[in-house]
Amino acid sequence: MPVVLERGMEVDVPHWLDIIENEELDRFMAERTKQSEGNSNMEDKETLKAEVKKFNARAMEARMALHDLSEELPAGLEKVMDVAQQTVAAFQSLDAARKKLAAAGS
Repeated sequence: MPVVLERGMEVDVPHWLDIIENEELDRFMAERTKQSEGNSNMEDKETLKAEVKKFNARAMEARMALHDLSEELPAGLEKVMDVAQQTVAAFQSLDAARKKLAAAGS
């Protein structure tokens, strides 16, 4: 199957399923399954930590948006409820992610 790398430049790259025969593929998949089961707990914790970081950043952005809006009052009064609801939702998501991480740690 040719792959175009740059304009007019084609390279013939065989499909990986064409290279690996069925027995080798089964063995490869069995090894990957064993590895993933052993590492799944650590990966889950790392994934949860990354999720907490992401939600923390979103919550801090929402908090700052609400803070900035409060400094401009009474201008922007119609936006206060929307921004406040977004801030509450962000902190609820952060709290849920933190609880999930704590449960995975025990």
